[in-house]
Amino acid sequence: MDNLEPRFTLGVVIPVPQPQRETLRAWRREFGGADTEVIAPHITLVSGSYLNTWEKAAAQVRQVAGQTASFTVQLGAARTFRPASEVVYLPLLDGAEECWALHRGLLSGALRHESNFAYHPHLTIAQNVPPENLDAAQAALDQVGLSFEVSSIQLFDTRGGQWSLSEEIELG
Repeated sequence: MDNLEPRFTLGVVIPVPQPQRETLRAWRREFGGADTEVIAPHITLVSGSYLNTWEKAAAQVRQVAGQTASFTVQLGAARTFRPASEVVYLPLLDGAEECWALHRGLLSGALRHESNFAYHPHLTIAQNVPPENLDAAQAALDQVGLSFEVSSIQLFDTRGGQWSLSEEIELG
């Protein structure tokens, strides 16, 4: 019976290192408002509800990370998901294929992912803000060229709606 099985919620993300993290935080603060303050800039690999045990899910994340080599992400000029979703984001010019491979690997085995949207590797700048904020973000960030090395992923426990870092897992 599905309703009697334990449900776990987790998130797996790529953290952004310094100094790029502070640059992105400033943009998110300017265009995304106070809601973005509590969440460090990141690229989501998976998030959602899962059946199974936390340890099985975490073991799957560790296994996939261990099989993945470090790679470079390069972020490009701001784009939007509008009208489907009120979001302005930075696309991955480099590193998207590696994110896709991580995403697919994470969804195999112990993890069963539930999502309202198809996976699209990106870094969110603004969401759930007035349209003028989204327009301003897209206009101001039309010449972005940030890049960084990805050497780890982070596993979060998201039960209760709060993102609590469980562990940082090195790639390779």
